[in-house]
Amino acid sequence: MNFQEYLYNQGFQREDLLARMAESLELDDSRSNRMESAYNAIYDVLKADPVFFSKVDFVLYPQGSKAIGTTTKPYGKDEFDLDIVVHIRDLYYNYTSSEIYNHLIRVFRGNDVYRPKLIPKNRCARINYSGDFHLDILPGCIVIENEDKLMVPDRELASWTSTFPKGYIGWFLDIAKDVRQPILLRKAYENFVTLAEAKAEQEDLPEEDFYSKEPLKRAVQLTKRYRDIFFDDSAKHRTSSIVLTTIFGQFYEGEPSIYETIDNVLNRIISNYSDYQLLFENRGIYKRIKVLNPVNPEEDFTDKWDKDKEFYNQFIAFAKSYKEKWERLKKGDFGVAEELFGSTRTKTILKAQLENLSKGKVDTLEKAGLTIMSGKNHVDPKGNISKNNGYESKPHRNYGGIELDIKKTHNNLSSKNYIAAYIQKELVDKNFPWLQTVVKDGKLLGKGKIKPKGCKKEYEILISYDINDTYRKERVFILNDSQIQFGKTPHLYPGNSLCLYYPKDMPRNLDLNFVDVVPWISEWLVMYELWKKYGVWMADEIKH
Repeated sequence: MNFQEYLYNQGFQREDLLARMAESLELDDSRSNRMESAYNAIYDVLKADPVFFSKVDFVLYPQGSKAIGTTTKPYGKDEFDLDIVVHIRDLYYNYTSSEIYNHLIRVFRGNDVYRPKLIPKNRCARINYSGDFHLDILPGCIVIENEDKLMVPDRELASWTSTFPKGYIGWFLDIAKDVRQPILLRKAYENFVTLAEAKAEQEDLPEEDFYSKEPLKRAVQLTKRYRDIFFDDSAKHRTSSIVLTTIFGQFYEGEPSIYETIDNVLNRIISNYSDYQLLFENRGIYKRIKVLNPVNPEEDFTDKWDKDKEFYNQFIAFAKSYKEKWERLKKGDFGVAEELFGSTRTKTILKAQLENLSKGKVDTLEKAGLTIMSGKNHVDPKGNISKNNGYESKPHRNYGGIELDIKKTHNNLSSKNYIAAYIQKELVDKNFPWLQTVVKDGKLLGKGKIKPKGCKKEYEILISYDINDTYRKERVFILNDSQIQFGKTPHLYPGNSLCLYYPKDMPRNLDLNFVDVVPWISEWLVMYELWKKYGVWMADEIKH
């Protein structure tokens, strides 16, 4: 038994899926190394400034997601931003706010490397590595000797504003570490190691650190990714990462799993903020949510919500949407993970789980599914999926939903083709004897039973193929599974015929060989059982 199988048997597959999903959002080593190099160079440039920075005592450190371990890869056209603090150990009232800001801008404008990358912002200097990442460099001076609270320049206010980056980092990390029980996957890992040692088994163990990251950090990473997806078309009112991170930190109560953390925090968000929403909806009274810096209440992370109420409305819409999808996940619908965290990412993670589950095993459903997903498989005369035994499966993508209006332009409808059905019958009988076929009035008809290896059930199949049909030539039905219904099962057409390929992928002026379709029936059945088990259609597909 490998570790993935152990997790599945213990009912921890969902938690493992969430952990893998969050881990996949981490920045890759290549980008992290480039950012670290860029970060280190900033210190050297400032320290070399003969006018101001070389004459003051300052320290450089990251703030935000990099500092608290909640980084996520950029989504779509977004770039990753690394927030950097230039912490000047001198009292703020010794300078004007514009003086500190202008010194920072001056240094970068005077540098040939940074000048073309510089974008002055309200409180910081942005160094933009276009298409990759950007650095937001925030200068600040201390408020009290030997303490870390800062005043930073605000150009819009033409004054100082208060912030406490180090205090916030410590606050979040302390809360994240305060898990009331051992971290669920960490405990499972330790139990499995003990079990493996007791049985003297030799198994490849996963990276220990993978299961050690605190649930709160993972929950924030996943929440930020759904935030990115939800606001993809309305980025202007996207809820900021600092707001989401703070809310999760405030509502976290030491849950030992990612799943429990997100579930409980979402419940607390809806419960605590619903009164504000009802007041606004029923009486038109806008009393917005205030998310204050927990270590510096003078700093309101949601201050711009006063100027534009749509920030508040969109946050509530996001929270409700997240909650609705999360409830589906709670009921075992893993497919909703595609909507929450992205289809490609979800399938990649689930595929990795299946690979681990099927290690050292043969004739499992997971093994058959992985063979299909490799894109290079065959189907033998009994309908079993194989790497190299039987009829080679042609590339295809599942579709379904509505019939596409695609006509074959070369058919002469005044002259009916009676020969094609006999040709296809000979090919099908030779390669797939499980399907008993006859030809009637130019149509190929067939019926048979099939149970691809790994599937739990034997399926009774009914087929028809009519070369003279103007539109789709084939119809394939499953006769003995009442759960297969259009609108409830993926990749069906109205009437419950199977969708085995995307019609637009097929040549417009060539008719489809039905013998090429038959292997796809076995593949559809394997993917159907995997979908029932995991909630995700793992094959290549066109969603509709």
